[in-house]
Amino acid sequence: LGMGRIGRAVAERARSFGMKINYYNRSRLDKNLEKGAVYHKSLESLLSVSDFFSINCPATQETKRIINKNTIKHFPDGAVITNSARGEMVDDDAMVEALKSGKIFSLGLDVYNGEPNIHPEYLTLPNVFVLPHLGSSTAKTRTAMGDLAISNIEEFFKVGKCKNRVN
Repeated sequence: LGMGRIGRAVAERARSFGMKINYYNRSRLDKNLEKGAVYHKSLESLLSVSDFFSINCPATQETKRIINKNTIKHFPDGAVITNSARGEMVDDDAMVEALKSGKIFSLGLDVYNGEPNIHPEYLTLPNVFVLPHLGSSTAKTRTAMGDLAISNIEEFFKVGKCKNRVN
């Protein structure tokens, strides 16, 4: 779900395992970016063929709780889902129910609704794998974050305020 820069990178890795790539996006990619991936005109169509499903789309009003009680019905039984996009993409109560019933085989999360809090039932289920939001843990990203913090401090001492203030 979502074939921007990150979705295409995930697809490239999945291809190396011999996986067939299907996707749903706001708009269809150019053929040279699709690299053989199959575009679906509806989310339900994509879900119906998704044994493995990766959420990679931006957080918008349209994508909030996009995986919910109604959309979960469209997955094949035993699907595996990963979310490294935003926590609010998944309706936690509906997902817990689907995990307990076996409709969804397993769930991998790097992001959570209401971070840093996590739905407590996820921590009791043996088929849920959680990470502490490591998606941005690259040397390049962490260096950029450090550089931004230094810039903020320098700006504050020069002009008394900074663009990226926390409090």
